[in-house]
Amino acid sequence: MGVIRPPHDQLIKKAFENPLVAREFFDEHLPQEVKKLIDINSLKVQKESFVDQSLKNSFSDILLSANFGDTKGYLYILLEHQSKLDHFMAFRLFKYMVNIVDRHLIENPKEKRLPLIYPLVFYTGKRKYNVSRNLWDLFTNPKLAKNFWALDYQLINVHEIPDSELKERIWAGTMQFLMKHIMERDLIRKWEEITGLLPELAKVEVGYDYIKILLAYSLTKMEENDTIKLSKLLTTTLGSKTGEKIMASVAQKWYEQGEYKGKLEGKLEGKLEGKAELVKMMVKNGVSIEKIALMTGMSNSQIQKILS
Repeated sequence: MGVIRPPHDQLIKKAFENPLVAREFFDEHLPQEVKKLIDINSLKVQKESFVDQSLKNSFSDILLSANFGDTKGYLYILLEHQSKLDHFMAFRLFKYMVNIVDRHLIENPKEKRLPLIYPLVFYTGKRKYNVSRNLWDLFTNPKLAKNFWALDYQLINVHEIPDSELKERIWAGTMQFLMKHIMERDLIRKWEEITGLLPELAKVEVGYDYIKILLAYSLTKMEENDTIKLSKLLTTTLGSKTGEKIMASVAQKWYEQGEYKGKLEGKLEGKLEGKAELVKMMVKNGVSIEKIALMTGMSNSQIQKILS
């Protein structure tokens, strides 16, 4: 029987578990300013690997935890053992470092600061190493890329935008307006505020689909009575044919996605007259009695009674 050999990356990890090996390696290769930050006696090899499974034959890695003063950080070594250089090595390294941070936060859920990670690429190939070692150089515009990725991100706080300003923009503005007020109990009042914008949206074909999206979004938070009011609002504003068609198409879409039955059951609980308007609307727009029964939990006889 032949000797079973562990993968070479596991052997290297085993070597780094020897504190004398780790100390000598990092003493030789770490910049002086980094060595000053690290407690060399705190080095500990971690079990995890962050290399993509499909690239195991080309790369391996070693992660060591270390104390950077009073905080925990990491030294990350990515070993490249392939004949062809990886043009996107800097990006690959960046992804793995993000994954390390993600794992750190999962293991330390109360942590409020991200850990320091010092990366090293250990190259064993014979070709001259001439690929970029800087993430930003991989972009067409390195300066802009660094600014976009590294500086403060832009914050859009919809609650700081006045309603009047949102309603001036009938497309993205109406979406933001409803997102701003979606958790309010009296959402129907907010729909009444944008009623005048609906005919403008409906002037183009894509406007109908957009109204359906806004409607479906709002119905997830609306009470039964408000759903009926919204149906009346649409029919009054857009005309009975168009308004009812939009409401029915939203109901049909939810049903086809397997989501509508439970939602509509909640909407239609209560007085029979409250159910009647929606049932009639769906029948008028081609929804079969069988489907309505499935969607509402009502019996065929109850539906027939409403329609008689």
